[in-house]
Amino acid sequence: MMQAAGQAMPARAALEVSTAASLRHRGSAALAVTPAASQAIVLRRGSGALPSSHAVPDAVFTAGLTGCKFMLAGAVIKSLRRRGVGHRTVARRAEAMDSVTGTKFEEEDEEKNPQRRPGHQVKGMQEVDPETAARQARVREHQEGCKRLSWAEEIRTIVAQPKGFATFSTMSRKESTKDYPVGSMVGFAADEQGRPIFCFSGMSSHTGNVLADSRASLCVTESDFRGAADARVVLTGDVKAVPKEDQEAVRKLYLEKHPGAYWVNFGDFTMFRMDTILDVAFVGGFARAGGVTPEEYAAAQPDPCLAFAEPVMKHMNDDHGESLKSYVEYLIGAGPCDAASIKRFDRYGLDLRVRQGEGEGILRVCFAEPVTERKDIKNAIMDLSKQVAEIKEKAK
Repeated sequence: MMQAAGQAMPARAALEVSTAASLRHRGSAALAVTPAASQAIVLRRGSGALPSSHAVPDAVFTAGLTGCKFMLAGAVIKSLRRRGVGHRTVARRAEAMDSVTGTKFEEEDEEKNPQRRPGHQVKGMQEVDPETAARQARVREHQEGCKRLSWAEEIRTIVAQPKGFATFSTMSRKESTKDYPVGSMVGFAADEQGRPIFCFSGMSSHTGNVLADSRASLCVTESDFRGAADARVVLTGDVKAVPKEDQEAVRKLYLEKHPGAYWVNFGDFTMFRMDTILDVAFVGGFARAGGVTPEEYAAAQPDPCLAFAEPVMKHMNDDHGESLKSYVEYLIGAGPCDAASIKRFDRYGLDLRVRQGEGEGILRVCFAEPVTERKDIKNAIMDLSKQVAEIKEKAK
């Protein structure tokens, strides 16, 4: 789920050079930062490795995916000084920014990143001009101010998607792979508590595996998942056959999410359910990794817009692409873009998949007021277009 350190990264990052006096101390840890190959700096977390080149150019570079901060530790700075690096050329931080979004790889807010997960190694940087850097900063500030679902709500909404298929991992019974996890693509639905339910054939290997060992996990991606910038959830727990007296009710619930699954009524198919959820892990894109407790997950509800999101998104993407592009340019301030489409929306706003040249990222536009009913979504979107028109008029 994370990009390997040696791979070329498709978007951008910025290395900000400043004085050692403004360095933020982070104990003895340092994160890997690599500008252009000719002036590579490799500072690994806790390793004490020193730069291969002391001359850090006083400039801003770009590379990476969706922005993060990399801090050099005080101990490393002292080592740099001993080796003759002046205070004016000490790298204070690197901000890996998507050229579209400016999202941070490393989240410093402890409420958002309570586990203090480290950032990425950033390599293959290119220079970025001050105007672009300023635009990225404005976009990042706008995005940080957008109202969003709580993680628990977002996770419940992803798991509640209609016609869902996901990777189901069980413990293998085969002699050659005994007790190794084995993945299968399976259909699933979720009950009112968010527990995944399944309809398995007695002939499937995962059915035999889970009957022998109930430990399993389900990796669910958002419906428009295309890559690492999109959201995914992993539920881990115990999956068991639904009691005989509840089979029919659970089968009916499954058919509501999979209306074409006629095979659920075949004689060799049985309903299963993840009765006990032990862990809920979540990656909502770059710099959005963590999870919620099983209790938080069970207490949350899917966003009400899920019930009518699909046709609304299709209509906007098919018929109003220019309007979506104008939201990116004028409401977010990201500048002109080549393409924009809604990949998901909730009661607070739209998540847009945006392409600018070779860069692609996810940007959010917020509604003026929360939208919970389909009859209100048209007015909410029209209000966004009205805001664009007002900005254009003021700019004349």
